[in-house]
Amino acid sequence: MEKEYKPIACGLYDELELRALRKKIIKITFQNDQNDNEIIECTIADLFSKDKIEFLKTNDGRIIRLDDVLELDGIIFNKSC
Repeated sequence: MEKEYKPIACGLYDELELRALRKKIIKITFQNDQNDNEIIECTIADLFSKDKIEFLKTNDGRIIRLDDVLELDGIIFNKSC
């Protein structure tokens, strides 16, 4: 069963949009499917919603739920909008 989606803060979404627009390489920490914290460097290819869940797609095709993001370029993600 998939966990309930908790929207991220609107200001954090704006930060993601800005970095996607600028095609800036980001350092992102997120909780992966095994519930381990993972850190990658990538560019954001797309931000999208599916079934009322927001996602980030990296330049190499990886899909990350936005409520799994813990940190972006040193910015700690809080879980509420």
